[in-house]
Amino acid sequence: RHFAMAEPSLLDDGTEVFIPLPETWSDSDDSAEDDTTAATGETPAGSSTQALALMASAPGHDHSNRNLADPTGDTAVALAAVARLEPAEGTASEVIDCASMTPEEFIETYAAGEGRPVVVKGVPRAEGWPSAERWCDQATFLRHHGHQRVQVTEMGSLSGLGKPMRVELSLNEYAEYARDNKVDWPFYVWERNFIGERKRLLDDFSSPKLLADDLYDLTPEVREFLPLSCHLFVLVGGRRTGSNMHKDPKWSSAWNTLLCGRKRWVMFPRDVPASKIGALEGDAYKDGGPQSYWWLDHYPRLRETGADLGMVDILQGPGDTVFIPAGWWHATLNLPADCEDITVACTRNVFPAASLPFVLPRMRASDPSFAKTFVDILRELKPDALRFIPAGDPAHSAAVAKPRLVGDCPSWQLHRRSFEELSMAACRRDFIRQGRPLIIEGLGPHLVAKESCSLSRDWLSTHFGEKMVAVYRNFRDPRLNRCEASRGSSGGYAAKEAAKPFSVPAMADQEDHADLMRLREALAKLQQGSAESDGLYLYDLSLPLQLPGLLEHIRLPRFFTHCYLQQTMRQHCFSRSWPTLFIGAKGSQAKLHVDQWHGHFWMHLVSGRKRWTIWHPEDAHLLRPVVPPGRLHPVFPDLQDLEEGKVDAPGFRSARRIDVDLEEGETLFVPGGAPHLVVNLTDSVAFAGNFLDESNFEAAMSDIRSMAKMEASKMDGDGKAAPLAGVVAAVEEMDFDPDRSLIEELLPGKMLAVRYRDFAGGAAAGWGPTPPDEDD
Repeated sequence: RHFAMAEPSLLDDGTEVFIPLPETWSDSDDSAEDDTTAATGETPAGSSTQALALMASAPGHDHSNRNLADPTGDTAVALAAVARLEPAEGTASEVIDCASMTPEEFIETYAAGEGRPVVVKGVPRAEGWPSAERWCDQATFLRHHGHQRVQVTEMGSLSGLGKPMRVELSLNEYAEYARDNKVDWPFYVWERNFIGERKRLLDDFSSPKLLADDLYDLTPEVREFLPLSCHLFVLVGGRRTGSNMHKDPKWSSAWNTLLCGRKRWVMFPRDVPASKIGALEGDAYKDGGPQSYWWLDHYPRLRETGADLGMVDILQGPGDTVFIPAGWWHATLNLPADCEDITVACTRNVFPAASLPFVLPRMRASDPSFAKTFVDILRELKPDALRFIPAGDPAHSAAVAKPRLVGDCPSWQLHRRSFEELSMAACRRDFIRQGRPLIIEGLGPHLVAKESCSLSRDWLSTHFGEKMVAVYRNFRDPRLNRCEASRGSSGGYAAKEAAKPFSVPAMADQEDHADLMRLREALAKLQQGSAESDGLYLYDLSLPLQLPGLLEHIRLPRFFTHCYLQQTMRQHCFSRSWPTLFIGAKGSQAKLHVDQWHGHFWMHLVSGRKRWTIWHPEDAHLLRPVVPPGRLHPVFPDLQDLEEGKVDAPGFRSARRIDVDLEEGETLFVPGGAPHLVVNLTDSVAFAGNFLDESNFEAAMSDIRSMAKMEASKMDGDGKAAPLAGVVAAVEEMDFDPDRSLIEELLPGKMLAVRYRDFAGGAAAGWGPTPPDEDD
């Protein structure tokens, strides 16, 4: 083989490594084609030979164990018979003419509810597709496009990094391969990368008008959920090619129009167990083996029994468009015409509005942040589609007015305000300085960049998935996931207290256990749910220190960006601590605690729902806190133990308490010194920060000075600078103005969203009503 030598790579020890790359391989779907190839369709000498050699040696594709290519063999005869069989009784698909329905009638008939597969006749000719003529048979198709080089398969990168590498043949060469190969599992062209000359393939067809209204096309952010490179294909397959039984990704529906040859389909409703139909739970394309084996091993049995499972059997001919409803199982087998070697089709995954009742709940479970963004986009751009959303979905409750006051005790209540009615001066004067909890509504669209899809799992995995993060595992709400065994036989905190002169409460005497893993691994565990996500919490992760790139995609609420710790002339250990990121599984919790050094706290909930329980700072002693030796801040018993009387805390019932659900898009303020416990009622994503200002300055600095003394006593005069002493020095040399940026005007949302670079260093704290670069 001919190889091109890559640029040298340096290992950690300085060793240079050259990795040879076959000339026909590319490690990017988006790489430009060679000028000669684009202009003439010619390729470098020997490149097709290399590709064919790679295909011939690919594992699984290099054998003929059942001798399916021998037309006289029993198995080949049985497989060929599939092309001639009419659907069994009770399994035939509905067939309609493309002009018989409006698009609205079509999606409500076939995409809504449980979904119904259907064959639509006559789309290419009725809608004037050039492919009706150019793709009508193998010879004509190759005359127009035979020189086009297409992807026959992907191979893993030689370096083990980056995108898979394309292995290409021209369509003329693939047709020869389809004719001549003798293996049981031939390769199948699934071309999805329409660049250069391949763009001409797209000129030959379009979406059928019955399915042209596709929710995936609303915005680039929605399209990213099922990327362009993974939803639109030209399919060219020879004998013994097809697809194993599978479901399409992201609960998408699909259409498939055949132009040349025939294709056999078998479909089953979405709720049929995989084991009953010979389907794999994993990746059917990678793990399923030769597709023709499914038709030999399972199809004969299912022809007899499949009707009871709702089986639909289709023999698709040229000009037929098959509609596959969301979530339906399906398998295919390509059946080239006599004296031809290939079938030719085009297909696209789509999202009809009528499939929302099926798709949206699964979208919420898989990626709550994206689901929130998607519903917001529907409201703005496609409000008529909201009628398809099930009645119990959170999308319908989002507009319900919430109480402006939460809490039974007049001296301890949480207030709720829209940013549109709250000035920065009023926020500081009436809430922060008074120590009153507050929820600010409506800032959400201004704080999170649209392209992030509300910090969706897919987006975070794509852009930051390789970052290593600490993920906690024992942050569980005992009321949702109580594990009595972990408490032993002592009966909880009260029994332990009687047995020992000093005891830390039940929840606090368990050390937090954290696993170090890639962010994409943590997000995958969240998506898997069940035991994989049990108690999982990416908790209080500093974005400036650990995920600085994410700061470009969020903004901070200006109501809380006047922090004194950012206004010092000297840098210190808190200069780059906030904002922090929280990603939690349903049922995970932040244990009952009080934030260090009486720091005020804010949190913006991007997606999900959190139950906050907040006590008055003056009542913290009624919760039976204990300060362990060598510590400055207290730890608290488990809340359930307090509520069930397992802890000797006679004043607990009289402690002033607020219970409130924080909803996505809301921003919460919690005054310093207030004990609180937080439970994730659903999977959630949030970012937050602590801050210091005139209202908690004395209490906070007293704590920080004490912490600095304790820190210095533990350093044994080793000559190293004490970080907290640096904080004290940096703050004490400043003369802060408590009335700085007390802005009385009501500001629009975009002026209340602060970039991190304007927060860090305190620039935003000195702004007037209009940020200096607002015109930018």
